[in-house]
Amino acid sequence: MGLWLSLNTHAAQYRLLPYLAAAYVLRIFNDYLTEVFYQFSIDTITGNNTETRLPELGMEIHAISSSCKPIAGWIMKDAIQECREACGGHGYLKVSGIGDIRNDHDANLTYEGENHVLIQQTSNWLLKIWPLVMEKKEISTPLESANFISDSSDILSKKFTTTTIDELCVPENLLSIYKWLVCYLLKMSYEKVSGELKSGKSIFWAKNDSQVYYSKNLAIAYIQHFLLQRMLITISNATDHAIKNVLTKLYLLYGLWSLEKHIPVLYQGEYARGPTVTNLIHSSILKLCAELKDDAVSLVDVIAEPDFILNSVLGASDGMRVLCRYLENLKEW
Repeated sequence: MGLWLSLNTHAAQYRLLPYLAAAYVLRIFNDYLTEVFYQFSIDTITGNNTETRLPELGMEIHAISSSCKPIAGWIMKDAIQECREACGGHGYLKVSGIGDIRNDHDANLTYEGENHVLIQQTSNWLLKIWPLVMEKKEISTPLESANFISDSSDILSKKFTTTTIDELCVPENLLSIYKWLVCYLLKMSYEKVSGELKSGKSIFWAKNDSQVYYSKNLAIAYIQHFLLQRMLITISNATDHAIKNVLTKLYLLYGLWSLEKHIPVLYQGEYARGPTVTNLIHSSILKLCAELKDDAVSLVDVIAEPDFILNSVLGASDGMRVLCRYLENLKEW
């Protein structure tokens, strides 16, 4: 109860609500990718390769899954820790269940591929695309996750010209910033690897020495763009105005919160100059958090696990009754 009351402060809102937005973006994307993978598996088994371009689709699914798994794992890791700290000392209690959640989740960062290694599969796939762009060939992937890279010349020529929060909080405008990020980071990553190869390094060491500040950021920006691209399709298909409105706010909050971590790149690539972009991103995030706080409990209830799975005195659906029962048991002991 105290945790939700604390959402009236900007500090608590910023600590918790972006992770709620991320949960929705990832949940919607997971439903989409699961359906794609099931159909891919069926087509592979039945040999249906007439319309779906199975080999290309398989490579794109691999590139997408190799980046969305690390992204989801890292977000979940940070979300668990932030929730634990937001609950103060109560969050550290065994009966809170947060410690068990943290321990159970820890393996997600390494199984099926250690995240920092796995995400290189995505950047390797993207690096193969750039030579085609330089040859002015059309990029057309089965899931359309990288098609926009064909327009990289036009995209990279654009600058940040937004001057108001309302203008920044237009979903298509936010998506265009991510397009620039991906194209810029792809160009810089390719040039970095090429430069390392020209210096005499092997392909292994050229990619290894280009991973930390180039290729890894490229893969992260690429999957963030695709997450938002698919979320925008879901929003456009929503028929209920109230649902569309809250989904749009979740979309914007996740997108801007993630974009905040890319601010140095926006300046490095001279996409933005002066304090405007930073000020607008920060102000927009706080504004969206304040607008979403009243919907937070309902949004959590929609995706919450049943009480017997959560197994926590802090997060039970019947709230204080469980905590009071626990305190009564302590008195008997």
